Amino acid sequence: MSYNKMSAKRYMSYNKMSAKADPLAQLIGITAIPSKATVISYSVMVSFAVFGLSYLVSFHFSTYRSLKTKEKVFWCLAFARALFGVFCIFTSCWYIFVDPTLFEDVILASTLSSHFIVDVVVGFFMFECIAFFSSCIVFREFDMALAAHHLLSLLGYSLVVYSEKTHFFSTLSILDEMATPFSCLCWMLIKAKMADTYVWKINQIILVHLFHCRTLLEGYLFLWSYRQWDNITTNMPWPSFVVLYLFLTLQLLVLTPYWTYKKTKQLFKSEDWNHSEEKSEEHAKKN
Repeated sequence: MSYNKMSAKRYMSYNKMSAKADPLAQLIGITAIPSKATVISYSVMVSFAVFGLSYLVSFHFSTYRSLKTKEKVFWCLAFARALFGVFCIFTSCWYIFVDPTLFEDVILASTLSSHFIVDVVVGFFMFECIAFFSSCIVFREFDMALAAHHLLSLLGYSLVVYSEKTHFFSTLSILDEMATPFSCLCWMLIKAKMADTYVWKINQIILVHLFHCRTLLEGYLFLWSYRQWDNITTNMPWPSFVVLYLFLTLQLLVLTPYWTYKKTKQLFKSEDWNHSEEKSEEHAKKN
C-alpha cells in the first residue's frame, strides 16, 4: 500500500487542527501550535525551579538535613522526576483512553497538545542531562544505564520536535515513566527510615508491577510498529527510526528487565543502592 498521496493530505490536515478539536489543548489553554524554543526553555526553567523549591521545603525537615550532600541533590531531583512522571502518566493515558487522534496515523498524526507535550519532554531531559552529568563530575560516579536512557531520550524527542512527526510513539512511550514517582518515593521512604512500614511495602509492590507494565507497553509499541510497517518505512524520518527502535530495543531487552530485577530484589531487602556501593568502597579502603 502506498501512503504518499494520502500522507501529504493527512499531514496538512493534522497541522491545521484547531484547539476546538483538541480537548487537552483547551484544558491546558493552547490555541495554536506553541513556539518550540519558548516551551522548551520554560520546561527547563520549571524543572530547575521545582528542584530549588524542593530544597527550600525539604531543608526544614531533619531527615533531609541529615543526608549527605550527594543524597540531598538526589532528593531534590526525586521531586522533579516524580512531578514529571505524573505529567507523563496523565498525558499518555489521555491519548490512550480519551483522545484517539494519534492512533489514526502513527507517524503523521499530531494535535496542538501533543506538540506542547514533546516540547516539555525535551526541556525536562535537557534538565536531566545537565543535572546528571554535573553530578557525575562533582561526585565522581557514573551510571551507564541512566546515561543511555537520558541521552537517547533527549536525542529522540529532539528529533520529534524537529520533524514534527511520530507523536504517537512519543506520547505513548513517555508512559514508561509511570514507575518514576513510585521509585522516587521508595528511595525517599528509605532515607526517612520508613522501609519497614506497610506504606513502603505497598509502594514497592506497585513499583515492581509497574515495571512489568513497562514491558507490556514496550511490546505494545513493537506490535503497532509491525501493524504500521508500510507507513513507518514510508513516512518516518530515518534518524527518528534509528533512535526510536534502538531505544525501544534497549528498553525492552536491557534496561527494563535490569531495573525490574533490581526493584524486585529491593522488595525483599530494602536498601539504597548508592549507599550500599559507598559502604563497599569504604570497606575496601579499610582492608
